[in-house]
Amino acid sequence: MALGRRIVVDLLIPAALGGLATLGFAPWNLYPVTIAALIGLIAMWRSVGPRRAAWRGFVFGAAHFGSGIYWVYVAMHDHAGANAVVAGLAVAALVAYLACFPALTGAAAGATNRLALTLWALVVVPGAWCLAELLRGWLFSGFPWLSLGYVTIAAPLNGLGPVVGVHGLSLALMIAAGGLWLLYAGTLFARLVAFVLVAILPILVWSVPSPAHWTRPLHHTLRVAVIQGNIAQADKWRPAMLGRTLHRYRDMTWRTTADLVVWPEVAIPVSAARVDGYLSHLNTGAKKRGQTILAGLFWPADHGRRLYNSVLALGVGQGRYDKRHLVPFGETMPGPSWLARRMAGLVGASGHTIAGAPDQPLIRAHDTAIGVSICFEDVFGRDIRRELPGAGLLVNVTNDGWFAGTTALAQHLEIARMRALETGRPLVRAANTGISAMIGFDGRVLHAAPIDQSARLIGELSPRAGATPYVVYGNGPLWWASAAVVLLALLGSAGLRWQSSRGRRPEERRRALRERV
Repeated sequence: MALGRRIVVDLLIPAALGGLATLGFAPWNLYPVTIAALIGLIAMWRSVGPRRAAWRGFVFGAAHFGSGIYWVYVAMHDHAGANAVVAGLAVAALVAYLACFPALTGAAAGATNRLALTLWALVVVPGAWCLAELLRGWLFSGFPWLSLGYVTIAAPLNGLGPVVGVHGLSLALMIAAGGLWLLYAGTLFARLVAFVLVAILPILVWSVPSPAHWTRPLHHTLRVAVIQGNIAQADKWRPAMLGRTLHRYRDMTWRTTADLVVWPEVAIPVSAARVDGYLSHLNTGAKKRGQTILAGLFWPADHGRRLYNSVLALGVGQGRYDKRHLVPFGETMPGPSWLARRMAGLVGASGHTIAGAPDQPLIRAHDTAIGVSICFEDVFGRDIRRELPGAGLLVNVTNDGWFAGTTALAQHLEIARMRALETGRPLVRAANTGISAMIGFDGRVLHAAPIDQSARLIGELSPRAGATPYVVYGNGPLWWASAAVVLLALLGSAGLRWQSSRGRRPEERRRALRERV
């Protein structure tokens, strides 16, 4: 193959497809473009062996994640103080790591492309993608950002969210892409199967119960307010700004009539021990007003030497939640302690934040159990699921000011919408500079605050009870099914290769191997 053509088919086309796949995610929400990119990727995997298929998957992933999570550089360089070289290398390493998972899918696809075309496109490749995505969300604490299923949040497939979760939606999306590819490139039988699948898909989607089927509203509503203080990231940590910050949140809260008032992550950017008088004043005032304030702050631990990233209930409500899933390279440093100390100085991680206990009681306010997550934690459906079915309302507090002016804000809101849909619970989202929102149990945004503006968001929400199938079963069935599909496909393909090579002379076997590679 000529070098120029090799560059086109092994580099330029996979990279273009990876970039196009990103357009299905917020803020663009062009999910048909993502499906088209997946169709192209499947086509590029069918005709080559595992090595070239893995490489094409890697290039696809590098372009996809590079265009989708570039904002990590903004957080590290613009706000955490890392120099441009360190931040650039760190982001490049993260993108390369994430690209390994589409590469694994490609390797599995290339190794199994001797299987029947219909089986390969509709079962094996979707199963391999699902398994790789699950692994990406689990290994080394996980980074499941840009899971394919998020592009369906505004698509007709979203009714499957409460049943199979975001990774099940990723599987469905890959099956749809495989079916559409078969309509073009399949044999007569494969095209017939794909045509039937496409024809019955609307019926299947219509037959799935609506999100309202799985949970039920409780017999009371809460008047909820979100305080978006809009303290710029450059000002948030300045000691001179502390007094203004405290006054802003207190004054905006006292002007608000609501049962539950939610502040963003670390709205109080110091240890609670330093502002105990302020907190006592807030607690007394909220009790008199019949309010509960969920305040983001640092809670002292280890005699004040370490800190929890916490949400504290003040007023009528009771409880405290300490963040369990810390952000790698942000709040905690993976690896040995000597490496963590050296890297902390480079990327700006403080090293003083510690993880909360795995099992913590729910915060309770106004006869409602509240499941709280902080920032990055809502990316993990398995972490949100552990609060259910006990929690009737979900709250996520975050400080997305780290990513101001980037697509991360819209992507994070999209993720929160999926968590509400999966669990059948309304979700209140408080962000320091935006996007604060109230999300219905079906994933719809009911109210949203403007970005980079001080705002009070007020609405009424009905806590809900019951459990969706996703809450009951989680990702367990997907793990087992996708792992079984990949294992059986690899064994079956190995058997076919062995049978086909038995009658060949040694030169022919070597030539066939070179052609597949």
